[in-house]
Amino acid sequence: MDRFDRQILAFMRSWAPYGGPPADEVLAEFGMTRDELIDRAHLILATEAARREREQRQPWLGVETAAPSTGTKRRRNARTKGL
Repeated sequence: MDRFDRQILAFMRSWAPYGGPPADEVLAEFGMTRDELIDRAHLILATEAARREREQRQPWLGVETAAPSTGTKRRRNARTKGL
């Protein structure tokens, strides 16, 4: 989910207690119609739900390798400098 998607969801959340955003606010904020914004929000939520479901089924795909700790780097540098 990118920054624009997060802005859309935050906007929709802020207007939810009032029955959703008015068309003029949507057009001014995002340059699209209210229906287009609602469709985009549904797409964002469906995509995010599918991503989370995939991660739950295959959690190892979401694991990133960690960078080496600074202690390892210092030891390596000490060896190359003859210390």
